Amino acid sequence: MPYALIPDGYSLKQVTKLQKQAVNEKRRHDNVMAFLGNETTPVLIDATGLIAVAPILLELYAQAAGEAGVTLSEEQKETIKKAWIRGLPGIGPVIIGQDIFKIFFGDK
Repeated sequence: MPYALIPDGYSLKQVTKLQKQAVNEKRRHDNVMAFLGNETTPVLIDATGLIAVAPILLELYAQAAGEAGVTLSEEQKETIKKAWIRGLPGIGPVIIGQDIFKIFFGDK
């Protein structure tokens, strides 16, 4: 049987399911507020939004270029996509490392 150290002046008492749920919701609220209060949260939200919106922006760019009379070949579109992916933090260095590995060691 586990024992708990209880400070003087405190007593243990049984709580209802509603009381336990209220405490859990308070903790969840505190966690969300701590996340939103973090100074890096806006950067994280912006980066995630950019990653999500970038394919749409690329398609709009290609459409606008087509309307202006500029044609992009499939090779050029793939080059733009690769350049964008390589610029992603965390993902880009991995892909660049894989490309360098292929150059020196081939496909293994």
